[in-house]
Amino acid sequence: WRRNFLPWHCHKDFLSLTSKAFCQLRTAVHFQLLTEPQAKQVLAHTTAVIAIRHGDRYVGITRILFDYGTDAYLTDVIVHPDYQGQGIGGLLVKNALAYLQTHVQPGVRIACSLYANPGKEPFYAAYGFQLLPNAQYGHGMLLELS
Repeated sequence: WRRNFLPWHCHKDFLSLTSKAFCQLRTAVHFQLLTEPQAKQVLAHTTAVIAIRHGDRYVGITRILFDYGTDAYLTDVIVHPDYQGQGIGGLLVKNALAYLQTHVQPGVRIACSLYANPGKEPFYAAYGFQLLPNAQYGHGMLLELS
């Protein structure tokens, strides 16, 4: 049944993922809760969404925030618990990186960053992500506002 998975790139102007479906996936994996209006605003300010469906059901998504130059951020790599362990997360990351690769400008490198949940670092390392600090970049830093 894996052949039924349909990965596609959805730019924000053509986004078919509803705020309700986005909220349902976030809730299923215990991500920070959003109201549907909040989710609609988040999606409206997302550069691209990679989504995978099984039939009419969204089973995995990730969002890309991108300046179309040097910096991109991969966020909300979500796979519904009923579908985890079947390679869907990998499909999401591969498709997100392929999307970014199509936008690399001559002579410019895109730094794609993300936050890995504890224990998920090896998953992202398999796609080329490196722990920070490394020889090129310093420590990542965070400030939470509320």
